[in-house]
Amino acid sequence: MSVEDYAKQGYQQLQQENYQQALTHFQQALAEENTHSESLYGAARANFKLTHYEESIRTFDRLINLLPNNATYRSERGVALHWTGNNRLALEDFDRAVELEPENPYRYSSRAYIKDRLRDYQGAVDDYSKAIQLDPEDAIAYNNRGLVEEKLGYMEKAKKSYNRADQLDLHSNGSAKPTVERPENQTFDNQESAKSLNGQSTSRSRGWKDYWPEIRSVFTSRGQFREFVQFVRNPFRKTQ
Repeated sequence: MSVEDYAKQGYQQLQQENYQQALTHFQQALAEENTHSESLYGAARANFKLTHYEESIRTFDRLINLLPNNATYRSERGVALHWTGNNRLALEDFDRAVELEPENPYRYSSRAYIKDRLRDYQGAVDDYSKAIQLDPEDAIAYNNRGLVEEKLGYMEKAKKSYNRADQLDLHSNGSAKPTVERPENQTFDNQESAKSLNGQSTSRSRGWKDYWPEIRSVFTSRGQFREFVQFVRNPFRKTQ
């Protein structure tokens, strides 16, 4: 089979959450062409899903050496670095992602999260505020800003952030009760959104983009931010 065939099978398995099978296909593709960026990205994603964080980081290193100005690779390597406890290095990746995509609200939200973990609370509030400026309908950014404002003792500001988060969440869900959570013990996951990286793709042709939505599902939408925030927060607690 061709490199493209192996990669196609890898992305199909990745979408089906068969991560080990996906990784095998990507490795087969890379055995044929070790700089095949789509397969490197797929392998990095599969390794992350398998909790092989160090290997995921090493694969993202290879990708970034090939394509140093790809904000998604920087951001996702930052997530993996966070999972290994290297928040200082993660922050460097998120700083670079912001530089590369200064109009992408998710870049600020993700950096704010790391700043919060590093106890740079004011920096986190500033980044969440920038994310909200760019995407004023993001309930999770309001919610997370409120969490940090609480840590700073800004209780009235936190209440306003929570109220706005609940209003937006109620509107988007159309339910009688808002579903935004105020959880503890936050950490990252990199579940992807269905949106592309500002219309960009790492694919070589339209065929790549059409075949594998996973390639273009790159952590950019407010829906994605909701997913990675809510996925790993246990236990949930509700703040009134």
